Amino acid sequence: MPHTLPCFSRLGLGKDADARAVRRAYARELKQIDQERDAAGFQHLREAYEMALAWAAYAAERIMPTPGARQPLLPDLERGDPQHLCDLAIAQFGAALPQLTQAHLAGDDASWRRELQRILDDEAMVNVCARTLFEEVMAHLLAAGWKPGHETLLPVAASLFDWTGDRGRLLRFGAAGALVDSAIAELALFNAQGQQELARRRRVLARLREPAQPGIDQLMQDMPWLDQMLERFPNMVALVVSLDTVDDWRAMAVRAPLQQARGHG
Repeated sequence: MPHTLPCFSRLGLGKDADARAVRRAYARELKQIDQERDAAGFQHLREAYEMALAWAAYAAERIMPTPGARQPLLPDLERGDPQHLCDLAIAQFGAALPQLTQAHLAGDDASWRRELQRILDDEAMVNVCARTLFEEVMAHLLAAGWKPGHETLLPVAASLFDWTGDRGRLLRFGAAGALVDSAIAELALFNAQGQQELARRRRVLARLREPAQPGIDQLMQDMPWLDQMLERFPNMVALVVSLDTVDDWRAMAVRAPLQQARGHG
């Protein structure tokens, strides 16, 4: 029986499902969940959907490589099938996500680093081909957009995979790798700011990741900082906060003067 990743199993799919099938399965499963009463179940479903979507995108790119893309890696027959070994690593990562994405751990660098290092230290990752496949899946997962904890996963993965020191590693992975590479370069510039300015911008990003919307006064204070970050660090921002929330903030800022005028009327 072919090995199926837990994320595909949760959606009732086989591992050969493409992105379209993943989206359909997610829509089907979503109808069966009461998001208000079963927040944990919804979060688990969402994580399975994101992981499956990233894996489907990765698989599609390997089936239809872009011009100039690297050739598929050859299996290391002495140490087992790289694809299967990579699947095992992804399963470990998926199993750790519910814990890592809890509010008190989502921003905990040490917890994410410890878990990812544990996976990389597993004997399955001795297989160089399997390790590279797993690295590519992580790049696709990050490039797919922000989800809770990705603001921490990005710098941790950059460190453990040496994406900062060897930019060519990411550029092997097509458009997804190029996006993550740009985000990491911007993150380095972001972190090089003065401490006061850096702390202020980090607070704005943290508020963007909160489920509650900011008050009007806070929003209007934060928008100039957000606009500056979107201009200077667009790729980084896209990976560490939800762009849907950015759009929501923009819409609120447009409505704010009218709401304030009504309040004083």
